Amino acid sequence: MPEAARKALQPQVTPNRNPIPQERPIPAPKRRTLTLFESILYPVMIGSVVMFGGITVSKHNEAYNIMRDTAAVNQQVDGVAKENEELKYEIAQLSSPERIYAIAEKLGMKFNEKNVKVID
Repeated sequence: MPEAARKALQPQVTPNRNPIPQERPIPAPKRRTLTLFESILYPVMIGSVVMFGGITVSKHNEAYNIMRDTAAVNQQVDGVAKENEELKYEIAQLSSPERIYAIAEKLGMKFNEKNVKVID
């Protein structure tokens, strides 16, 4: 067979265009170390946030306690004011001249205008 025919009959071998990639070693990530400023700054920031939160909660608690105490005192004041009004009404009823005249007549007393003294 001629050489040209033999080449035509032989299977054509094409080189593999997608070679298997060889595994490359993955470099270990570099650990970033904190500078002196950062190592001081981060705890100070965290501490200040915690302290600010604690102060805020404390002040809110104090305000709540004051509001609760104020409400209790207002209830007491309202109760005393109501009791005073009731006592004023009772005083007005007990000191009415008609009632006093009625009690005096039951005890046998008589009204004498000559014996009346007005005190200012």
